[in-house]
Amino acid sequence: MKKDKIIFFVISTILGVLIGFQFNTVDSVKEASMAPGKEGEKIALKIEKLSQEKESLEEEIKERGKLLKKYEKSIMDEKTKGLIKETEKYKMISGYEEIEGPGIIIEINDLYDDYLYYSDDQVLVEKKELLTFIVNILRMANAEAISINDLRITGYTEIEVAGRHFEINGVSTNTPFSIKVIGNQSDLYKIIEHLVDDEYFDIKITKSNNITIPKFNKQIEFKNAEPIIEGSK
Repeated sequence: MKKDKIIFFVISTILGVLIGFQFNTVDSVKEASMAPGKEGEKIALKIEKLSQEKESLEEEIKERGKLLKKYEKSIMDEKTKGLIKETEKYKMISGYEEIEGPGIIIEINDLYDDYLYYSDDQVLVEKKELLTFIVNILRMANAEAISINDLRITGYTEIEVAGRHFEINGVSTNTPFSIKVIGNQSDLYKIIEHLVDDEYFDIKITKSNNITIPKFNKQIEFKNAEPIIEGSK
């Protein structure tokens, strides 16, 4: 930014000098036109020369003006790009942007396939506890994004038991669960690998270099909170 200000100052100074020189040239032409008749021929030549210099300076001023506008636009473009990049980063953090990257995929299936298993309320409790536990430890391992059955997990996500299934972000879902996680593969795998031996569920963990996690589609309405604008207080 300091470098930008220096360049801007130099261009402005050049313009100022050129404009000042142009005014001096015009004054010289006026003085020459009022000189005695004996010097008429010399004056005419001088006027012609000064006129040519004036036109040349005017063209130079135009070119410098274009350069200045171009430079101002480049500064604004850089600021705009920076703001857009910052906005995209916060959209990714909050979950309102679809993202992709390396990470792991955790597949959770029911271990048994019979009526007693599905009708057991304890199984539902175990499922909810397992999902909540996995999400929490993944966050501890600095997971950058998490989804369960393509439903983005954010700070506003609720995992609730609803009858014989679950509600995640207001959408009904159940096993099999596919939990996709973007982040450092080694860290994520290490913190989750001990879960593969479970008495209720069949759990598999795989690494992937190309995981896509959808954006959070639920709109959050702030009824009481307001942003603090810098300088407003």
